[in-house]
Amino acid sequence: MHAQASDELIQFTEKNQLPLVNTLLGLGSYPGNNELHLGMGGMHGTYAANMALHETDFLINIGSRFDDRLTGVLEHFAPYATIAHIDIDPAEIGKNIHVDIPVVGDAKAALTMLLQGKGPNAEHDEWRNQTQSWKKEYPLWFKRDQEVIKPQELIQKLYEQTNGEAIVTTDVGQHQMWAAQFFAYNKPNRWVTSGGLGTMGFGFPAAIGAQIAEPELPVLAITGDAGFQMTLQEMSILQELQLPVKIIIVNNASLGMVRQWQQLFHGERYSHSLFPIQPDFSKLADAYSIKAIKAEKLSELDGAIEETLSYPGPVLLEVCVAKEENVYPMICPGQGHHCMEGVKPS
Repeated sequence: MHAQASDELIQFTEKNQLPLVNTLLGLGSYPGNNELHLGMGGMHGTYAANMALHETDFLINIGSRFDDRLTGVLEHFAPYATIAHIDIDPAEIGKNIHVDIPVVGDAKAALTMLLQGKGPNAEHDEWRNQTQSWKKEYPLWFKRDQEVIKPQELIQKLYEQTNGEAIVTTDVGQHQMWAAQFFAYNKPNRWVTSGGLGTMGFGFPAAIGAQIAEPELPVLAITGDAGFQMTLQEMSILQELQLPVKIIIVNNASLGMVRQWQQLFHGERYSHSLFPIQPDFSKLADAYSIKAIKAEKLSELDGAIEETLSYPGPVLLEVCVAKEENVYPMICPGQGHHCMEGVKPS
């Protein structure tokens, strides 16, 4: 992304018919709707992406830090692979993972040189077919409900109604993972999220910056009910500058990812993660003279999204979703990519 090498990356993978996995921060550097794209890898990555990382015999890493959310337990990461790592920062190479082929340099320059090569010395149709089989057999899933809005369905409908032609910003947490999983990013710089530091409250101010930079594109600030309260005062900037940012609050009345971990790994001992009392987000928006829309039932969702996207100014759309929905698939603590939970509905 930073090297502006997406075109070269597409050419390289298509020339050599190589399946590709994105990190969370790499989404959009490669078209999400490309057949060779296996999805996001890591803790909440797709089954196809993670199994490809686990089973591959040759892994080319372009610009990724090999952080723990991608790798899982290091002893189980890419155990059969010869690993090549291209990075402009020599400090990243070998920092977390042993690298067999280190390449210090700009990603665009490195890919340009690779494109001049003859390609693989052996056929790998069997490998490509295997990765496509994983992708087809184990897609991302969720259980639909006739009345309750599922957060995954919200993200899907946002993608469908924008046709993917939008910039999406997020904070950190469950809504971030659902936005990464169920919105296909087909162009660079359409995905702005808080990675590494994991900052609640990042998404809304980031959306303001994105809208100033790209005034012709819809900007969706997808945020949690808790994260939005960190920086909601920035609604004054929306009014001052008349920016048509669409704030999408995924309201599950909790610190969603904290609640999920307390449920799964701490015996459902919920500590300061559930919010029985919340502000009236519509009244907060009204206080800043910003249009507010609320969807509480699935039957209201399509109309609420359509109204939000068609309105010419800023909008706060509050969507009340299933409170105990969890993010799956998931690599649990202490496990590798081959030990994913929630790959299929139970």
